[in-house]
Amino acid sequence: MALAKGARITGGIFCLLFFLFIATWMVVDVSEFGLDGVWESWTFQSSGGVNQVTNPFHFGLALVQLAAAFTAFAGQRVAGGLLAVATTLTFGTVLQALVSVGDHTSDDRWFRHAETATDTFDGVFLSSLGLFPLTLVAGIVLLAGMRSWPRQKPSDPPMRPARTAGVAAGLVLGAMVLLNLVWQVYMLVQGGSENFDLFYLGKGALGELLGLSSGWYALLFLALTAPAALNSLLRGAAARGLAIGLAVVSLPGALLSVIGMAGNGTLFELSGAVPGMSIINHLQLALDLFGSVALLFLMGRGEPVAPAWYPPSQAPQFAAPGFVPPPGPQAPPAWQPPAGPVPPVSGPPMPPAGAPPMPPGTPQPPQGGFGPPQY
Repeated sequence: MALAKGARITGGIFCLLFFLFIATWMVVDVSEFGLDGVWESWTFQSSGGVNQVTNPFHFGLALVQLAAAFTAFAGQRVAGGLLAVATTLTFGTVLQALVSVGDHTSDDRWFRHAETATDTFDGVFLSSLGLFPLTLVAGIVLLAGMRSWPRQKPSDPPMRPARTAGVAAGLVLGAMVLLNLVWQVYMLVQGGSENFDLFYLGKGALGELLGLSSGWYALLFLALTAPAALNSLLRGAAARGLAIGLAVVSLPGALLSVIGMAGNGTLFELSGAVPGMSIINHLQLALDLFGSVALLFLMGRGEPVAPAWYPPSQAPQFAAPGFVPPPGPQAPPAWQPPAGPVPPVSGPPMPPAGAPPMPPGTPQPPQGGFGPPQY
């Protein structure tokens, strides 16, 4: 499968708008809290400021959105998977913001530290409300723009991962899927149904205005890593874009988490209250860090699924009314006598053997057949 040119360009325009949305709020955070304040928040040295909007996840998301837009405009085959990752995660981000920011009040708190009736708080809600329908339209465009290859015009084949790289990437992504499911089962068993709003909606636990709840974040990544793992094992055309997009999103957050935990001295510590959750979180952190690097290395280069395709050449067409012979010497037609000297005609034909001799004085038969008869 390949993405039609119109759908690819349209998706790139949407992803460029998505990038501007995230980048704008990152600039707002830097202007409000400074680079030092944002760095301390992203590396867990502080709990973040009031009405802080972004976190390390949004930095990775902005990178994917920008990469998806550039590859779409450049006509790269990897653009399809990147567009899918960027659109899906942007949809999840603005949907979470509509629910959490829209329902947060002084009595019904969804954020740990947020103030309503401020420009930042209202701006996040209104901009998310305007962006939400665009994510739906972008998703419809990408689904409708999927085309089988080859098309009825010259085209390069889609690129798929090499055999060894596809299997290795599929195993890495499959491990991410398995650990994701283990985490969700553990949270549901340990927390119970009464903590469903906390885990999957983030009620009362969100730190940033565009932050995702842990359960909603896990569901979004499960919806992307599962098809990415299957595509990698089958060496599908979308495998490289999906894997690279997931790696780019996960790597900045994992790297900053390791830096922050190493600075706080908690990198190798386990929680005494919930040691199982600490073990799962450490495994997820290691897989996000080293697995993302491995995915970028494995999927950096691909191979075409088939040779380049061109339409078959049509049979030659001859102009009316008749055939025009090509230039050059031509063989004589079958009905034309061979060229060369014509043998002379000797006397009158001899009568057949056994016939009586012609009487004297009999006129001679005409010679040749041209001109008046000879008497």
